Amino acid sequence: MRVRRLTKGDESLWRSAVSAVIAAADRDGRLASAAEVAGALSDERCYLLVAMQGADPVGLLSAYRFPDITAGGELVYLYDIEVITAHRRNGVGAELVQALVRCCEHDKVKLIWAGTNTRNLAARRTFETTGAELEGDSYAEYEWNLEDVAACTASLIASAHD
Repeated sequence: MRVRRLTKGDESLWRSAVSAVIAAADRDGRLASAAEVAGALSDERCYLLVAMQGADPVGLLSAYRFPDITAGGELVYLYDIEVITAHRRNGVGAELVQALVRCCEHDKVKLIWAGTNTRNLAARRTFETTGAELEGDSYAEYEWNLEDVAACTASLIASAHD
């Protein structure tokens, strides 16, 4: 197995990895367009890594780098890490995280963080075996789905004009 950070020109590999690794139901049947992926691959702040077994993608990781505007330096948020079920518990996730750590060391990042449900033992084990430290004992996730907000706002505006 090998892990590589994708670069411009790897759009089709990323899209095929997403299709192979993340169930369509878990991504609401959607897949980023080639243009959207090309934009991310052209942005040095985006980390898109794929674990390959031969010619087949078996895992992926996405993360994003941004400035720490309170204390200086740069931070990375590990947004998504997924491994095909048949390849779990074989170190694929750890290899993906270690590859991200190497990229971040090269880019002089001072902190990487990720969140997961406290009951997600596989993710916690992966993070802890790659040097991460648990910072809390619970996890709450909030989302602002702007597609839903925009539809709701448009409906409210239309109602106000009636």
